[in-house]
Amino acid sequence: MTITIHKRYHDKLDLITLTNGSLKATFLNFGARLYQLFTPDQSGNVENILLSLDDKLAILNDQAFFGAFVGPVAGRIKHANWQNIHLEKNNGCHHIHGGSNGWAFQYWDYETYQTENSVGISFTLFDTFSGYPGPITAIVNYELTEDSLLMKSIYQTEKTTLINPTNHAYFNLSGNSKSDITTHTLQIAAAERIVTDKENIPTGARTAVSGTPYDFTKEKQIASALTDLPTGIDDSFILNADSSAPQLLLSDSVSGRRMAITTNRQSVVVFTATGFNDAFLVNGQPMRSNLGIALETQELPDIVHHPEWGSIEFTPETKKEHWTRFTFSTEDS
Repeated sequence: MTITIHKRYHDKLDLITLTNGSLKATFLNFGARLYQLFTPDQSGNVENILLSLDDKLAILNDQAFFGAFVGPVAGRIKHANWQNIHLEKNNGCHHIHGGSNGWAFQYWDYETYQTENSVGISFTLFDTFSGYPGPITAIVNYELTEDSLLMKSIYQTEKTTLINPTNHAYFNLSGNSKSDITTHTLQIAAAERIVTDKENIPTGARTAVSGTPYDFTKEKQIASALTDLPTGIDDSFILNADSSAPQLLLSDSVSGRRMAITTNRQSVVVFTATGFNDAFLVNGQPMRSNLGIALETQELPDIVHHPEWGSIEFTPETKKEHWTRFTFSTEDS
């Protein structure tokens, strides 16, 4: 197990590398980003399974949240308002991903640590900048074992506020993005998804996935779903609340890589990046449609306007921990 810190990788940007056995994860203090994640394929070749921006300046101006810890609230808040609080309108007339001064666009303090079986990094942010009531203290820990990456986050606020963050990594299990994610298979322990309008704002309705292209209750190739959903998937699936077994499984038959996700979060937003074409480079190639898939564990989007779904309100007395574990294996293991 090793920890390496490369300070001032660019301007104030630090690069931190954790290694444990055949797994290696790199992080950036800007946005508490999970920048790269290296895992072995079925032949033992260790490659990066994330979309990672090549240009460090692009990271500082990234609007697609590659690997960022997005908050205080991930997703959209309709009309950018909650009770008597007015948030930044940065998505038309709505608010999205914590705003332009959200957690993804701030530098976090950090320290590394080591246990008997793991290495980790703990990021801390004292947020007075995002525009949310607070201040909010956020702590997110990433802990690397020999077969998994565990993400845990806890929060403290001085005023009642909203907190519903996520990590926005884009995965591609082919390794170094050798192919797109259409040949990957996906399984989600979710019988329902949230219905959204043309602006991708939840309507308040939940609908069964059975018999629709959104049915991933059994492993299904992503290309099969995209045949019926040509504009792609950018939807919230309501997860089975039993976190004793993985709620998501992403697999790539060519590399043999498998990633299981277990979480105590309420839902996962699945985003296939369909139609996302740009000139900037990720893993040495221009960003293109379906090159990666984001699996964003979180509470339901725009839950503040649908209290029947629960609450993301935090008071100074609230004690709640969010966690998501990513476990890696291969088809022959």
